[in-house]
Amino acid sequence: MKKLKKLIKKFLLKTVWKYDEYKLASFLTANGIGKGDTLVVHSSWLAQNGFTGTPLDFINVMKSVITDDGLLVMMSMPYHNQSSAEFIRGGGVMKVRRSPSKMGLLTEVFRRGRDTRRSLSPTHPVLAWGRDAEQFVAGHQLCIEPFGKGSPFEKMLQREAKIMVVDAPFSTITFTHFLEDSVADQLPFLLYENEPLTGKVVDNEDVELEVPVKVLSEEANARRREQHLVDYFIKEKVIKHSKLGATNFIFLECAEAYSGIHTMYRQHLSMFE
Repeated sequence: MKKLKKLIKKFLLKTVWKYDEYKLASFLTANGIGKGDTLVVHSSWLAQNGFTGTPLDFINVMKSVITDDGLLVMMSMPYHNQSSAEFIRGGGVMKVRRSPSKMGLLTEVFRRGRDTRRSLSPTHPVLAWGRDAEQFVAGHQLCIEPFGKGSPFEKMLQREAKIMVVDAPFSTITFTHFLEDSVADQLPFLLYENEPLTGKVVDNEDVELEVPVKVLSEEANARRREQHLVDYFIKEKVIKHSKLGATNFIFLECAEAYSGIHTMYRQHLSMFE
């Protein structure tokens, strides 16, 4: 039975689930992505997703759809399966030009691309390509709360960015921490630990900087129930699920998500336990 299932899947990948760059571009356009958009992408690149091209081809399609007038954004944390606090306390250093992104193959290919810029956050460096990319990532190291005011996450809201998740769960969306930050004064506990940690960043001139940064509190991480937010967003049609080939997509807009969480809290609902 397992062998039969593999054969069927292999057949479907070569036929029904097969899609190329042209079909991907049409799919993105049909889902509201277009010229001049700020597109924030979270991904888990799966080899058997039906796409006939490479990760670089996938990235180039997204660039072609939003054009040079748009902005393509991805995360590029240099650690995986550990918290930002563990990364810093373990002596981790974010080297802006050399530290690989541990956020999936697509993000690492994007990081290496020409004209991609990276923010100097020691814990949550953001990658950007396109219109005003340099300004978009600038000053992130000055944000003691990496998701707060002045951060690229606030700029996502200001630019009315659109978020697209490719074959990855909702939990990969880092913008949700900005949503938490925006309701932090309504929480019965501290969102961030009281005392900042000192993160280390090596900038584009190979100068090592010591950057103070607050990390999310242990209580916030323990009490977070992100499914509450997902369920609410689905009910309010903030989240849209779609599929192309064997690839699963999630779409949402930053402005709708921001409005949604504040409506949620006015109704005395919470994404924390």
